[in-house]
Amino acid sequence: MGKKKHVHTIATAHLDTVWNWDFERTVKNYIPQTLNWNFHLFKKLPEYVFNFEGAYRYELMEEYYPEQFEKLREYVAKGNWYPCGAGWENGDVNVPSPEALFRNFLLGNEYFNEKFGIRSRDVFLPDCFGFGYALPSIARHSNLYGFTTQKLSWGSAYGQPFDIGKWYGPDGKYIIASIKMHNYVAVLDNLRKNKAIKEKLAENEAHGMNFTEIFHGIGDRGGGPLPVSIRNLRKNMKKNGKSDIVVHSSPSDKVFKQIMTEMTEADRDKLPSWNNEFLLTDHGTAGYTARAISKRWNKRSEELADMAERAAVTADWLGTAKYPQKELNNSWKRIINHQFHDDLPGTSVQRAYLRSWNDYGLSLNQLAHEYEKSVSAVASMLDTSFCKGIPVVVNNPMEFGRKSCVTATLR
Repeated sequence: MGKKKHVHTIATAHLDTVWNWDFERTVKNYIPQTLNWNFHLFKKLPEYVFNFEGAYRYELMEEYYPEQFEKLREYVAKGNWYPCGAGWENGDVNVPSPEALFRNFLLGNEYFNEKFGIRSRDVFLPDCFGFGYALPSIARHSNLYGFTTQKLSWGSAYGQPFDIGKWYGPDGKYIIASIKMHNYVAVLDNLRKNKAIKEKLAENEAHGMNFTEIFHGIGDRGGGPLPVSIRNLRKNMKKNGKSDIVVHSSPSDKVFKQIMTEMTEADRDKLPSWNNEFLLTDHGTAGYTARAISKRWNKRSEELADMAERAAVTADWLGTAKYPQKELNNSWKRIINHQFHDDLPGTSVQRAYLRSWNDYGLSLNQLAHEYEKSVSAVASMLDTSFCKGIPVVVNNPMEFGRKSCVTATLR
């Protein structure tokens, strides 16, 4: 990868869809603030690259701020703005089911591809409350390369075993994890003299990597890096030609693409590795139990979505009903919207949950309707003419045979 050392600065503006405020404030204040602030910074430094995750937020931009969204598309095409993270929403990855995590990446990257012609290759979760063991396997099977966070510095149950390394899942698949990103509200200084940067470069050099990454930006309410951080970025980049350390303003998945495409498997075998979960001792634990009703309805929505899908696929295969792609996607999006890491774990203000619970109800009703419609379409092919009285068809949505009581109301 060359003799020089490289520092990739990852500019971001973490935005909590809900937290100490409700959804309405995010749409009214924080989303336009993020757009306009970064448009201003692009004019100041044409080489500046901004990273922003969550396709759901882009959909909100498209709906509520269409003129700025078209301008955003121009900056994406130029390479200034990078839709990162692959996901539909910057969601929790402990409580949701594996199917929900797959759907999150699928729906997110489908949107990015449709609107911008790109697919992100990373899981970008600066502020999530711990990371389950299944995540690297699910990400790799979703054709993703890497994972980025700074949250493990907030109380990791296992510490931070490396700066950049391989994170294995239970099936032996791995992604590249960058976990010592420091704070996403950091302001850049002289990176060539920064002690933490020097330590990270030395650590990675021992494993055959001549690079590291660091966050800078702002947190929680969107926006972008401070002007002083952009000025210091410009100063650092101006010295690239005369220094053995090259400073970049980079997309969030650039390093992961380099490792997975420019390094051989033999070289990747030299990287440090982790084969376990990455849970937090503080934030994570309470997130498993708080707002229990949200978790109940989230789980019921996931189960009903699976039941509706099985029935719909069967009906479509038999030719008795058209597969309800749009309806199922809309229901899944509504579910995943509320798997956001300050929503489903239960850390937001009370009024934010009025919308969450209403949306769960909408998805449950919609999924129940699609399930009943598809089962009815399948049942229409059954010959019940030999039955005496009123025939009753019972559907088992599970993948195994079962015996249980059934209650039916005959009219």
